[in-house]
Amino acid sequence: MAVPKGVWGIDIGQCALKAMRMEMIDGKPTVTAFDYVEHTKILSQPDADPDTLIREALEKFLSRNPTKGDDVAVGIAGQSGLARFVKLPPVEEKKIAEIVKFEAKQQIPFPLDEVVWDFQKIGGGGAVDGFALETEIGLFAMKRDVISRYLGYFSGTKTEVTLVQMSPLALVNFTTFELLKSNDPKPPPVEGQEPAEEPEEANPTPRGKKRCTVVMDVGTDASNLIITDGGKIIWQRPIPLGGNNFTRALTKELKLTFAKAEHLKRNAAKSPDMANILKAIKPVLTDFVGEVQRSLGYFTNTHRDAHVAHLVGLGSAFKLPGLQKYLADKLSLEVKKPTKFEKLFGETVLADPLFQENLLTFPVAYGLALQGLGQARLTTNLLPREIIQDRLIRAKKPYAAAAAAALLLGMGGLAMGFASPYAASNDPRIKEGQDMTEKAVKAFDAQTSTFNTKLTQSALKQKEVKTIIAGQEERLNWPRWVEVFTATLPRPGDNGNLNDASFRFNSTIPGPGEPMPNQVELWRGSGNAGLAALDWFNKRMRVGVPIEDAVADANSKYPEALAMVNVETVYTRYVNDVNAFLAAADKQVQKDYDSRIAEWMKDEEREKDEAAGGRWKPKATPEPGWVIEIRGFTDHKEGETFVRQALLHNLQRSDTFAQQTDASAKEDGKGGKVGKYINAGVADPVKGRISHAFIYRVFPAVSDPQSNVFVYINRGSYLESVLGSAGGGAGGVGGLPGKPGAPRPGRASWRPAGWAGRTNRDRWRHRGGRGPRARVAAVGRRVGRRLIRWGEFDGRWRGGSAAVRVRGDDGVARADTVLVGRRSGGPLMRSDRTTQQSTRDRRPEPRAALLDPDRVARSEHCRAT
Repeated sequence: MAVPKGVWGIDIGQCALKAMRMEMIDGKPTVTAFDYVEHTKILSQPDADPDTLIREALEKFLSRNPTKGDDVAVGIAGQSGLARFVKLPPVEEKKIAEIVKFEAKQQIPFPLDEVVWDFQKIGGGGAVDGFALETEIGLFAMKRDVISRYLGYFSGTKTEVTLVQMSPLALVNFTTFELLKSNDPKPPPVEGQEPAEEPEEANPTPRGKKRCTVVMDVGTDASNLIITDGGKIIWQRPIPLGGNNFTRALTKELKLTFAKAEHLKRNAAKSPDMANILKAIKPVLTDFVGEVQRSLGYFTNTHRDAHVAHLVGLGSAFKLPGLQKYLADKLSLEVKKPTKFEKLFGETVLADPLFQENLLTFPVAYGLALQGLGQARLTTNLLPREIIQDRLIRAKKPYAAAAAAALLLGMGGLAMGFASPYAASNDPRIKEGQDMTEKAVKAFDAQTSTFNTKLTQSALKQKEVKTIIAGQEERLNWPRWVEVFTATLPRPGDNGNLNDASFRFNSTIPGPGEPMPNQVELWRGSGNAGLAALDWFNKRMRVGVPIEDAVADANSKYPEALAMVNVETVYTRYVNDVNAFLAAADKQVQKDYDSRIAEWMKDEEREKDEAAGGRWKPKATPEPGWVIEIRGFTDHKEGETFVRQALLHNLQRSDTFAQQTDASAKEDGKGGKVGKYINAGVADPVKGRISHAFIYRVFPAVSDPQSNVFVYINRGSYLESVLGSAGGGAGGVGGLPGKPGAPRPGRASWRPAGWAGRTNRDRWRHRGGRGPRARVAAVGRRVGRRLIRWGEFDGRWRGGSAAVRVRGDDGVARADTVLVGRRSGGPLMRSDRTTQQSTRDRRPEPRAALLDPDRVARSEHCRAT
């Protein structure tokens, strides 16, 4: 933005209008003009008309000072505004504006359309991987009608206001620039000369604390107290006491009219009755000091790292004799009163007697002009945005008019240029050529019609043929999906598929200095616990478990660190309206968990739902498709977090796994068994077609399961509850489902692909053991369009089978029993009991069996297989 030629800072106070004009001359802010227009009456007097008095003062100012070509910055009293300083959570830098808008709704006690607000970054800890950390912003707002009233004072003039700022913030800009001299460059050291010593401070700053300056601007009806260190610390508070309180005290104690009391207050230094004046205003001074002490006490309690160095007094009230010394004594703080502006240039104005006499009243105008020149600490602007836009459009109108005029001239020249060719266009030979062309076009249209008819007939024939051979092109669809899905199931290890080191999940935000985790760290675990669990699992699969280690192995903590999942059931259903399904699933998840299914979807699969407060929702897809529900459990201690970070993320990377198993990988022997049969040039039926993976339902683990008490989860498909009963039913992936609208299979024909399809839990019963009974706490979770829900199992599950020798109550060894099942803390479950006499060579039929650790024969030949 180009620096304007000049900037007027205008402070409309209760007693007078103060204005300063500044320019940047040789890179230095220089005051070139000023004005001090006193109102005929104080605006807060009962018989005063504030609007009329302000307009009169403004008209007098404009009559004496031309403002054409200059920017105008106006200050409004701080009592009319609101200032909040908010520390934001770690967030992407590009989303800071969205977070601030949300904070504005929480912090501003009015509807946002009734206020004008702006914000500015005050401090922050930098950015890491695009995330802004420890960002603190200042949020400033003011009622729209207050700003409109001040802008209305300028409506009858040719002067336009370009900047609106709160008076306390203008004071902050003045303090930072003039008193703290934060913009002063330090002089370079001179070789051979020692640097100049810093003057000793009357109140030195303790080590480790920030030196702050207190500025007290005593106004007519109220005062502004601001505290700042010129950097991150900005604190302000209005105090409801001002110069009028001293005047009223003189009126009451000395029995004077308001006008005489005001005159006496302004000329107190020359009055012979000084003792009575000080006695009359002492109660007000006591209240004033009490308010300041209360404010400073609150500030020091909330800013432990700040040190208050001194207080600077501003405003006409500080001309009262003894006020400066009284405050210093009562506050035990050095109190200063400026006698000149050291960083401001322009001796003609600075030496003017009227300016010198009212020096303490110009800091707000000073700060406003500084902001207009771009030299201020705070740069927020409360000028309504619609006014800014209207002015931008108006500024471009001359260019649009010039462009229209140029276009009109061009069209006129073009018309004149075509005048001559127009005469030639009426030649009779042209008419003959047009007739011949029309005949040719008609002949061409007739041939085109015949061709289109033949093409339509050919397309119908092709459709009939395709109907006869329907299904041939899709015969590899489901085998290929199973292949890719199997490749996405989490596999730990250096050769596994949890290898996305760039993956960043944010279920919990790390603290300052903590590294962001990835999938490699996920399966390795804290202290390489996951690596140890993988070694345990591989050894168990290779050599089994010795019978003497069965109990210890059953109670092992290794499964809690093993980065694996177990799929129990898969359901599928074809839907014509995928969006309706996603909306229904989203509604149910929001009802059950107060969450949205799109929170963990990829960015290209979701969008903001403005109607729901900016929360995520699935992005609409115009195509029909298959919805696949996956159920299972995991022993991993992280439970839901692990499923989201491992399985859900791998499903979102299905294209990567499809690439690893497609036809292009079959030459090096690493391709998939199905993918290598997809001919070259034929599109992969899975790659690029899996999307919108999300978590639908979680059954929380039972922390203290009761004996003989089962927790049942929904044994049918959740697709029925989400989609209703219309259309085709859900079923396994064993065969290729028919086209949309095909007859729905009966519920009795559903066969889930997993353990639930092979056992009947209703027939389970306990066998043996004097300890606690089996505890079963099955937890299901399922996943939608592509992933409906995953789950976790509370306890330990040991896959595979184990050959065991069990002694009966009579002490006789019974038949070897193959153990196939799951376990949860206590004995395993079985559906039947074998009573045959065993032999070493005999191999029984597989069945679910109960293993009681107290009743296992201690035989070194009993191994897991």
